Amino acid sequence: MPKKNPSTAAQRARQRQAATGEKYTTALRAETRPTMRRPAVEHAMFSTEGAGWAPIIRRAERELRKVWPGCPRPLWEEKFGDLCWKYVPYDAAREVRAVIRRAIKEASVTCQTCPSPGRKRVVWVGLDWGGMAWVKTCCDACYYVPPNTRSAPDYQRLVEWYENQS
Repeated sequence: MPKKNPSTAAQRARQRQAATGEKYTTALRAETRPTMRRPAVEHAMFSTEGAGWAPIIRRAERELRKVWPGCPRPLWEEKFGDLCWKYVPYDAAREVRAVIRRAIKEASVTCQTCPSPGRKRVVWVGLDWGGMAWVKTCCDACYYVPPNTRSAPDYQRLVEWYENQS
């Protein structure tokens, strides 16, 4: 007689087999299949696109145009989970640097893909070609790592370095 509340995948597979007549191996595969869904938004390397950082970038660009008329269009990039502006002129005014620092500081606590509060997380990018670990600022809902990768030593080392520093 099978248990009422099975605790292992094998027990659940036996119950499923008894109830539906399905083969045990098929039922076991169905019970051990990862339940984590694939994310709605897939992260991309160096990308600043997303509903979370877009308003921050637009606000910073408006402020830059006020404090620095004729300012070149900034080239924003994501690097190690932080928003950064590539090629800031060396002799940029203090106000310009202040605007950039405020944008970076605000982006460091905002999920890149949605406007929720976020933190640095080691996510998986390039799911279509197998992927690799990448540091992004994201919330729990936008965070995704394939279940089979979470125990890998290389992934754990990245998590220790980037996520546990905060």
